[in-house]
Amino acid sequence: MNELTSVGAFVKSAMPPATQLKHEVPDKPTKDTVAVRMLTTDTESETAYHYRVDRSYQIVIYGADSPSVLTKMDAISRKINDRNTLIPITGTLRYIRTDGFNFGATFRTESGLWACVGVLQTEVREARTQEQYEKIMHVYPRYELRIPVG
Repeated sequence: MNELTSVGAFVKSAMPPATQLKHEVPDKPTKDTVAVRMLTTDTESETAYHYRVDRSYQIVIYGADSPSVLTKMDAISRKINDRNTLIPITGTLRYIRTDGFNFGATFRTESGLWACVGVLQTEVREARTQEQYEKIMHVYPRYELRIPVG
């Protein structure tokens, strides 16, 4: 949930302030609604110490007309593609790396609004749980006296 919240905050930062962020596609969206939800997850083992989690997030933007929806999608795309983007994960010191953003054509919804669907590809590296060992409490050095012969 922290990652979904973080991705949502990142997307909302590219939108006008009046934009409403949802984590589900609403039944009755308004023209200033953006829905961000997790689409797929895939896990890949990389080393004995960590693995990579690849996630896709679906971003749906609703607007009054096609140009306004495309303008908002372009703003997200520009924010992601201007640089190698790292999204801070809320409440941690870790980051989500963005791998790309694609979106399709706009379409008219049943309510008369326009919408566009995009997919944000991300990856996060997770540390594997490591076995814990009891700490050695007292360690003393041992000295040997060596006398050279000869």
